[in-house]
Amino acid sequence: MKRCPPPSRLGFTLIEVVAALVIFALGVLMVIQTSGALSRQMEYSARTSSLVVLTHEWLDSLQATPFDSLTEGTLSDTSTVDGLLYQGTAELSLVTPVLMRIEIHLSPNDSASIMPRYGATSYRAAPW
Repeated sequence: MKRCPPPSRLGFTLIEVVAALVIFALGVLMVIQTSGALSRQMEYSARTSSLVVLTHEWLDSLQATPFDSLTEGTLSDTSTVDGLLYQGTAELSLVTPVLMRIEIHLSPNDSASIMPRYGATSYRAAPW
């Protein structure tokens, strides 16, 4: 005749099952929170990349302009990046008679926004 093992060795107790489910649920919640934060960070990075491209396109077009056609001052433009409105400014200042400094800044129209901002500086020289 076979002997049955004592009842404590037949399976898991209810408290063990509940503890395992709580630990599993906490792990699932942490994974969900991490994926949400990762999604927001990827969206922020995509907007930043779009701003970089837009800024450098503007900078390239100003650098392609003949030096004699550039004048000191501030240029403004409004652009839409991924559905958000951005204000762009380009400041042109004469460093020397043959060297122009170009600063470009793009920032969201909503000043309280946590959306990315980007700026770049370059120089344009007159032909020698």
